[in-house]
Amino acid sequence: MAGSNYSREIEKLDNEWVKHPTPTVCARLADLLRQGGRLDESLEMTEIGLRRWNGNISISIVQGKCFRDSGFLEKALDVFRNAHDAQPQNLVALLNLAQIHFQKKQWNKSVDYLEEYLFEHPGDEEARDLLEDAKIKQNSAKSLYDDDETTDESNLDSDVFPQTERMTKVLKSQEIKSDPEGVSEEEVSESPLVDEPDAQISFGSLIGFFSKKEKDELQLKPYDKEAE
Repeated sequence: MAGSNYSREIEKLDNEWVKHPTPTVCARLADLLRQGGRLDESLEMTEIGLRRWNGNISISIVQGKCFRDSGFLEKALDVFRNAHDAQPQNLVALLNLAQIHFQKKQWNKSVDYLEEYLFEHPGDEEARDLLEDAKIKQNSAKSLYDDDETTDESNLDSDVFPQTERMTKVLKSQEIKSDPEGVSEEEVSESPLVDEPDAQISFGSLIGFFSKKEKDELQLKPYDKEAE
């Protein structure tokens, strides 16, 4: 919009707003301010309008655009989601939701909103091109995930195996042969898993992982097969 025409339109809407404020005038004036890069003034106008006409979709849409232009994508998403909930077929809300999710590389959501938008407005070629692009990226991301069948242990979350003394023992116990005949009594008695000299490892139980003090406190006793 040419500078002179823009200024005249702003002045005209501003006069209308002063003389006869309506939600329509508020939304038009706020959007014109936004288009001119006057985002702070536009947001202020939308806030005034929403205080006066709470939940007005037209004003909310302009506010969402302001947040998006300002880089506040999460705030913009909240506004457009609310608008979409109130008016599921609102094309402006649908398209902005699709575009923002595309910006955030959330391909699945972008595809969903674009398909919903194009169902209502199939003639938008730019949106159709964006949908194809989103689907390509969606499939590429899925293929990359499916092909990654190996797990690098160095990338495991440390919370999966907490670094406690007992967990160290449990992990080390995986190195003991499952067949007790393959392990001599001398090897068992010298195992680093034993906390106390009189502690014994009983295959098939975890009592060997407890210290003498812990066994006394918990009243744990070795399994006595002859007592059966």
